[in-house]
Amino acid sequence: MKFRLEEIEVPEGEPFKNDALKRQPVVEFVRDLIKQLEGPFVLALDSPWGTGKTTVVRMLRASLKQEGITSVYFNAWKEDYVSDPLIPMVAAIDELQVADAETEKQFGERMATVKRVASKVAKRGLVAAVKLATMNAVDLDEATEEAFSTAAGDAADDVIESFKQEKVSLERFRSALEEAVKTVAPDEPAKPLVFFIDELDRCRPTFAIELLERVKHLFDVKHIVFVLSIDKKQLEAITAAVYGDRIDAPEYLRRFIDLEFTLPVVHSKQYTRVLIERHGFKSFFDARKNYSELSYDHDNFVEAFVQLSGVFGMTLRARERCLTRLAVVLTQTPENHYLDPFVASLLIVVRTMRPDMYRGLMSGELAPRNLMSFIKELPGARAFADSRVPTVMEAYLIAGDVDRDRGEVVQKELRTLAEAKPDSPDGLRARELVDMLGHVAGRRLRGFSTSYVANKIDLASRIGDEW
Repeated sequence: MKFRLEEIEVPEGEPFKNDALKRQPVVEFVRDLIKQLEGPFVLALDSPWGTGKTTVVRMLRASLKQEGITSVYFNAWKEDYVSDPLIPMVAAIDELQVADAETEKQFGERMATVKRVASKVAKRGLVAAVKLATMNAVDLDEATEEAFSTAAGDAADDVIESFKQEKVSLERFRSALEEAVKTVAPDEPAKPLVFFIDELDRCRPTFAIELLERVKHLFDVKHIVFVLSIDKKQLEAITAAVYGDRIDAPEYLRRFIDLEFTLPVVHSKQYTRVLIERHGFKSFFDARKNYSELSYDHDNFVEAFVQLSGVFGMTLRARERCLTRLAVVLTQTPENHYLDPFVASLLIVVRTMRPDMYRGLMSGELAPRNLMSFIKELPGARAFADSRVPTVMEAYLIAGDVDRDRGEVVQKELRTLAEAKPDSPDGLRARELVDMLGHVAGRRLRGFSTSYVANKIDLASRIGDEW
């Protein structure tokens, strides 16, 4: 059993060997699109954070390589500690492996020019920023004000001269970069150099915006195709953080992106089954098939977790965290003991997505019926509300309510309602809950306790702060 999943292996020769989420058609579509682009061009792959964009990028890179197309991978989030994204972006291109010795020599010579000019451009921008910053000084005495006034005038002159020099440097940079790219992406046959930028939406705001500016003004050269892996909504929020809420963030970002492609949503049940398999839970659930009352634990957990993850709109990464917590719960559950998969899945998801409500439930401040009402009123919860799953969950929560007196009162009210209005919608629902409560009570000699399951989940939460 695994508590932390390893990164999915994407073999260069078999990009889709471990494509359990069936992303191959999407990857091949984007690959064929890129093959038609000559550059300069910027393509954005849009999908919420934690939905598997990085794996798609890795499969896409491997697939492009099979087509003889060279690519560069740049993780923007890992590099956002530097002041100017230009330097690590150039370094990423410089690290390209060129098989042919003569081509490698030409590439190295041209990249030497690119690196030299890039260093000057980055330094000049830093110096200008420092000089202009002196004009923001406040509360200065008269003598100091006069000195700074003179310095500010000199700084302004320097900045103007710096601007002129930078224009020349930018042209030299683009020219040198285009020559370098030609060695790895020649005109005949026409193939672009694909520059992947991943995790852009996780960067500090100023770095993300500066990177986009660099792409637009410095890397806008023939044969380069940029593929940005982004969460567009998050990137729009970053733009607003830099320029203020009044900016039209979507329109601003259109300056940098030529085409957007939204990745399709992954099938939830399929992904959950894949996670269970990758975590190595199969042996645990297989062993439970020897006991009639436990034999459906696997299917019941999948059904409940899939519905809840959809209702809460959980990302793939959030679902992974939930399954990691389940791994700890399973280690504390002998094969012949109750797992209570419906309530376990509910508590794990609520603990992950709404920890405030989880704490309220476990302290007794939040009644089970209020929690279930909240969940059933979430957007997209109609199918969930119409299924048997919420009835089973609510029955377990009522039976195991930490406020025992309240639980008994609710059960009494349900029996009364079921008998008084047997044909009404409320009466029918009450009857379903009463029947399920009888099933829950009949499974245990000592009764069911929500705290019993919650204690295992809380232990899982204490193991790693990142969960």
